[in-house]
Amino acid sequence: MSFVSVLGRKDFLCVMSDGTLIGDNHEILQEDYQRFINIGNQAFIAFAGSQGPCEELSVQMLPYFDVKTDFSVIHNALVDFFNTDDLNQRGVKVMIAFGGINLEGNIEFFTVDSETNKSERYFPEGEDLKFCFLRSGDTLNDLNVKGKMIELLRTTGANTPTECVSAQKLLNDYIADHDAEVNKKTSRMVIKK
Repeated sequence: MSFVSVLGRKDFLCVMSDGTLIGDNHEILQEDYQRFINIGNQAFIAFAGSQGPCEELSVQMLPYFDVKTDFSVIHNALVDFFNTDDLNQRGVKVMIAFGGINLEGNIEFFTVDSETNKSERYFPEGEDLKFCFLRSGDTLNDLNVKGKMIELLRTTGANTPTECVSAQKLLNDYIADHDAEVNKKTSRMVIKK
């Protein structure tokens, strides 16, 4: 498993993932594995869960991203896919986040989780700050990750991509200190309007 955070404001979006890739026997296969795809600095796909299915689904999603991408269409297609193909019965976990600059030129991102069948839309407006995490299990609740992110953003600030990425890095390190399947080697990307 892994940890991915996505943080968006009305004029930028930041994505960060840790680098641990765990094998079927819980052995560490790689420590600098990037869990997102940067699509022309305009959009992204990030994932956590079962590596093979996550990568395969991400690659299958790529053709649907172009200069004029309607993220809600991709979201609806993913929800339909997860509703018809019960990945949990096959022991597969797929958590996907995607988005970027939408058709209207605004920051927008979505999450879809095969384990919980939950999906969310994030649309930061005004001074809003929206964020989400991809991580299965109880770690997010046990460590109050949302509360910790808010605390860190108060420390680093949240007005620039640099400030937000700093908070994401501190949060990733905090998770890594409490979860052996998350490491402190991170990959990051920023999309600016």
